[in-house]
Amino acid sequence: MGKLTRAHAWCNGEVAYVAWAADGPIAGCIGFMVTRVHETGQDAGTKRILPTWIAFTDQSNPDWLEQDSSVWPIQQYQWRDLTLRRSRNTAEVRPIDFKVHYKVVPVGLAGKAEDKLPPSATAPYLDEQGKPRYVGPQKALFALGPAISTPTIDVTHDFPSGGSIKATFTNGILSTQNLLRQLEDIQGKKPQAVAAGPIDNGKAKGILATLKKHIPIKNDKIRLFLTADVLSFLLHLIDRTEQSATGELYLALYELHDPELIDRLEALVKKGKARVILSTASSADVNPKGAPPPKQPIVWDVENYPARLRLHAANSSNVHDRLFNNDDHIGHNKFAVFVENGKPQTVLTGSTNWTETGLCTQSNNVILLDDEAIAQQYLGFWNDLLADKQPAGVPLTAKAGRKTATGFAANKAVQSDILRSANAKLKPEIAVAGGSKVEIFFSPNTKEPTKDKNSPTPIDLARVYSLMEHASDAIFFLTFYPGVRGEQNIVGTAADLAAKRPELLVQGAISNPKALPPAKAGTPTTYKTPSGKEKKLPQPSIWWPGGDDSRVAMIRASAVTIRTGDLRPELLSAGHAIIHDKIIVIDPLHPTNCTVITGSHNLGYKASYQNDENLLIIRGNQALAIAYAVHVLDTYDHYVMRARLEDERRKALIATGKEPVSNSGGFLRLNDQWQSRWFAPGGPPSSRDYFLGI
Repeated sequence: MGKLTRAHAWCNGEVAYVAWAADGPIAGCIGFMVTRVHETGQDAGTKRILPTWIAFTDQSNPDWLEQDSSVWPIQQYQWRDLTLRRSRNTAEVRPIDFKVHYKVVPVGLAGKAEDKLPPSATAPYLDEQGKPRYVGPQKALFALGPAISTPTIDVTHDFPSGGSIKATFTNGILSTQNLLRQLEDIQGKKPQAVAAGPIDNGKAKGILATLKKHIPIKNDKIRLFLTADVLSFLLHLIDRTEQSATGELYLALYELHDPELIDRLEALVKKGKARVILSTASSADVNPKGAPPPKQPIVWDVENYPARLRLHAANSSNVHDRLFNNDDHIGHNKFAVFVENGKPQTVLTGSTNWTETGLCTQSNNVILLDDEAIAQQYLGFWNDLLADKQPAGVPLTAKAGRKTATGFAANKAVQSDILRSANAKLKPEIAVAGGSKVEIFFSPNTKEPTKDKNSPTPIDLARVYSLMEHASDAIFFLTFYPGVRGEQNIVGTAADLAAKRPELLVQGAISNPKALPPAKAGTPTTYKTPSGKEKKLPQPSIWWPGGDDSRVAMIRASAVTIRTGDLRPELLSAGHAIIHDKIIVIDPLHPTNCTVITGSHNLGYKASYQNDENLLIIRGNQALAIAYAVHVLDTYDHYVMRARLEDERRKALIATGKEPVSNSGGFLRLNDQWQSRWFAPGGPPSSRDYFLGI
């Protein structure tokens, strides 16, 4: 009989990744009970059995009510603790900065009463009305062997602890399964359309309408739950500026739409303590589809226009319009520099736009670097942007039928040769307290203002590709839309490296399916219904050349679109972006080769050639690399199951021409055979194997 041999945990301040191993399949094991032990913080001394939602195959969890893993055990050798700070069924969030460890126990079906695991107060069988919380027979479980404990982990945003770099990540709407519980807690009822279950390809009007009511409201519990600590990072710099007699905040922003942040920036601008470069965001076409000429013109900057007017009214001399009212170029930055006594002190950057969707509904990150040399480089870039004058906006309102849009007329703005030349000069590497080394790139940094299929590799991506090529063991990434089919972007580079180096683990998630590498020749794009009508297939959700045996796996953001087991149809997005991060993590467990690449840069040629961007490379900060890797794994693991479901849906449509039959019920098996894939000979190492050093 196999037994547990090791266990470990890693954390990013929001989520913990826990993994364990055994020396062979554990006879009679139907899963694991995992308990989080709080060592410090407000819950010091408490033990919390981690919750699960998936029932056994002869049970059903129709209302998606949680149980403990002592009732529904974890049938994996890894787990994400999503309740490390978040509540399992309310919108409460545990304060940051505490220590925990985990205990993992193999469990089986109990034979005698005295063997049973003790009941848990957080896993009642009956609800408040005395009705069973799930359908099907109760099962008594018992411990098959002793617990194995992980080392202690710090739940913090300081990387390393007490250092000059802090990072945090949004919770977002990765899944609406559990979000319904939070909404029910706040409102006293579920959004009606979602409770009934009708969802069209991830578009759930009931929950979307409900979310849009919550996420713009200051101090709303759902808003705070979804943004996690990202909002507090943004507000920290604003508060610091307000409280400093000589403090100023220099910002370069792509999107500004969040009411709370607009209010705070407006107050700072009015006092002369904030200087904002605000670019164009979004456009609107009011013309009905197929409308004949003459047509109304496209209106640009419809998203930022209201905030822009307010900031100009507050103090126009401190607000600088950077208007790219065209499809070719954007001012894509989202950074801020805190300056005190005329000296730059701190930089905030990352992928988070200053909008309610950026804060709440997307997967995003923010990083805060308290270092004068880094802040000086960013302030220099801000001044270069200011000096790079663009055409003044020409106000425009277009009306067609009931549609009206207000903003600016189109222009042909493009960044100057002077700015491009300045950005093309390599910046000196910066050594940060604690041993980290930081490299910074700004764009556009190419001679040509646009790219084509023959364009040379820009300097920032040349450095990124070099770092990827020198990876020892692993590359993890999240990206929004770096380009199509892996061409001229990091997706293609990652795929090539995986093909050339079978020992390299490559895992990533992509928001836009068009960015996935090309499918194999002959892959179907349509299917025929039983009546013979030809229809489009859903786009592929997963790219792994060797199937389950691949060491490389790239997935796109996907949602459950039909009821599958007890999984209800989900909301995929609340806007254009889903995964909005731009992250690469290389060798996170290596003390010197560990690398984090982040910023606003979309990690493709277009960003380097045509956009205002910043790209941050941090090497040698293992705590930070692990935190970012956990964020990637959290997102990847969430979507990989959904990508598999979409893949099965495609297969069913090709085979039968019909949608798979919706069913209900649990997935947990009642025997120990679920372990077979974890011990299959010759299989490629997984992220679990990498992190455990197997």
